[in-house]
Amino acid sequence: MSDFRETEGTGVGLRQYLEVIRRRKLIVISILALALGAASALTLATTSLYEAQTTIVVGQGSCIVQPQNANAIQPFSQTATELMQSTVVARAVISDLHLKMTPQQLLGGVAVSFNSESAAVKASVTNHDPQLARQIADRLGVNFARLVKAKLGHGTASTPPLEACIWDPGHIIPGRVQPKPTQNLLIAGVLGLIIGLLAAFLREYFDRTLRTVEEIERAFGVPVIGQIPTVKPANRGERTRILWEENGDFAESFRGLRANLQYLAVQWPLKTILVSSPQAAQGKTTVCASLATAIAQTGSSVVLIEADLRRPRLADTFGLPRLRPGLTSVLVGHSQLGKATVEIPLPPTPGHAKGQTPAITVLPSGPLPPNPSELVGSPRMRRLVDGLGDLYDTVILDSPPLLPVADSLALAKLVDGVIIVVRAKTATRDDARSVRAMADRLGIHIVGVVVTDVPRRDHYYAEYTSELVPDEPIAAVRTPNGQPAPAKRKAAI
Repeated sequence: MSDFRETEGTGVGLRQYLEVIRRRKLIVISILALALGAASALTLATTSLYEAQTTIVVGQGSCIVQPQNANAIQPFSQTATELMQSTVVARAVISDLHLKMTPQQLLGGVAVSFNSESAAVKASVTNHDPQLARQIADRLGVNFARLVKAKLGHGTASTPPLEACIWDPGHIIPGRVQPKPTQNLLIAGVLGLIIGLLAAFLREYFDRTLRTVEEIERAFGVPVIGQIPTVKPANRGERTRILWEENGDFAESFRGLRANLQYLAVQWPLKTILVSSPQAAQGKTTVCASLATAIAQTGSSVVLIEADLRRPRLADTFGLPRLRPGLTSVLVGHSQLGKATVEIPLPPTPGHAKGQTPAITVLPSGPLPPNPSELVGSPRMRRLVDGLGDLYDTVILDSPPLLPVADSLALAKLVDGVIIVVRAKTATRDDARSVRAMADRLGIHIVGVVVTDVPRRDHYYAEYTSELVPDEPIAAVRTPNGQPAPAKRKAAI
């Protein structure tokens, strides 16, 4: 099985990334919505702040900077940024405006900056009241200029005194400093999208579930040979039955599976087929019964063996009593094969000769044994499968799951090929890896994978069959005890 050695990561490209985003779009959208919601709530909860500015020029003699003294004035501009934020200046401003705050509280909303290549010092004041911010900025410049003149404005005959002149009085900057809704939402949107994409790809990386046909084929290393749509379950209390004759796309999916097996049989003989699954509850019994029905409808003779001796479900599918003789009775010698098998007649289909009724021969499990692995792996089981292969055109075995128990491994050596059944969006890469390892180690020929519970395509089927299939009833299928099947069929398939 050379296909099993293909790596799972081949073919990764832009299409795979887009597919991940499509599958995980709820994660991306949820995180993006949370980010935008948090940004909106923060914006609404933030108190509006406004900014006022004033510009002061430091120089000598009417604030004129002499070229020869430029190097001396510029360092003082840097010092002026610290002096302007002193408590002396703050107290003067508080006193002028009669503010009820401490110097530290006032200075908390003051920022001073300067240009290293000039003598200009710019003071910015932020406050929730724009007019108060303007007044503080204005008085900040006035008081700073007054204090510079009082304390540093002593020149000499050759050196003019230092002065601080208000070049641009306190004025309000249009708009709010914060919050800025557009900016906040834009930043939150970008961050939310980035985090959402990271979360989506991390979720995809740690998610071992196989979700698409391409992923299933890469993981198992064999093609998907059948996609079975979801079937509406039987009513409560109603016996499980084959439903494919009542569902157009369901029947068509098994016709496609039958055709794929016929094609594969050209390259590899497939007279005896084992149907199994990596884990339980994947729909393998339904696949066994419906595949046998599809093959029998072509006129071929089919025998269906219920080889699951742990949790048999095939007898219930055909309405057979559970305590009747079956496979275990034949293997231990308590019953003959002819008395253990049951022939299930099927409705005639167009193309059959008059009087020819298709049927399925079913060999139920019989009483459950205490040692199922030893029983199905015995030489008598091999002789039984070989003998049935000589009597019938196709032999189908319904077996337990591959991974939990070893029964299917013994049965897989007795057949020409194995069909793996997985339910859509439930099989995992770990299951596939374990099945591949078993197949390589034991030399099991896995024919392909059948995916169950895929989205239905009733509209597609009806579009191509509405003019071809007459809407007339057909004869009801009867169980071996003579009771009719509990549902009416619309038309012959």
